[in-house]
Amino acid sequence: MTPHDIDERTEARPVSPERRLHVAEVRTTRQLTPHMQRITLASTALVHFLANKPAQWVKVFVPTPGLERPSGRAYTIRAFRQAEGEMDIDFVLHGDGPCSLWAAQAKPGDVIQIAGPRSGFRLEPELRHLLIGGDETALPAIGAIIEALPAGLTVEAFVEIPDPADIQILHTQAQLHLTWLPRHGLPAGVGTALQDAMMAAVLPPQASQVWLAAEAGTVRTLRRHFQLDLGLDRRRITASGYWKKGETDFRDRDGDQ
Repeated sequence: MTPHDIDERTEARPVSPERRLHVAEVRTTRQLTPHMQRITLASTALVHFLANKPAQWVKVFVPTPGLERPSGRAYTIRAFRQAEGEMDIDFVLHGDGPCSLWAAQAKPGDVIQIAGPRSGFRLEPELRHLLIGGDETALPAIGAIIEALPAGLTVEAFVEIPDPADIQILHTQAQLHLTWLPRHGLPAGVGTALQDAMMAAVLPPQASQVWLAAEAGTVRTLRRHFQLDLGLDRRRITASGYWKKGETDFRDRDGDQ
């Protein structure tokens, strides 16, 4: 086999559906809170998306000044309207990062690329208690999960946000106990409010499931707590480090999503 044969085989290798790039256009933009911007994207490709679970995510590629290639980051699908070929994605406005900067200036008609969807949240049918937590980067996923939960389920949720003005209204059929944890100017990834609140939660051991996403160090500590200290079955814990203090474009190799 010659190198030319290898190149042809490599080029002919099919791209998996979740990695295939699709062009999407900005339909509307709306600032939900001081640190959260909602972008509604539209594409004819979305009518074929298999986005049927809450907290699925797509890779978003945006044009980046000074770079030949667009920058890509993973973002949760906040809402999906297949018939209209639309999805909502909420971007945290944290002042840096190519996607955050793009979202702050995006306007209808702007064009980007997306690939996905992947992963998603699955609630074990026999469980009756869900503990869920995260910081503002996880709020879009938390909102999508909470709003999809059925009646008869008790949910205890803790969400760390920059300021009280970043509180959002979330609707659900489940019995929800939601605690907001504003940092009041403290930088993200410094305090332990989210970690302390989740570790203080009482879990019914035989009927609980845990979902959490935040800074990688916080997630690692909480994962160890629930699995080793409380003895919760690993299959009932979904824990993902969405970012890591001091790193850009962090990839959580140990995460569940």
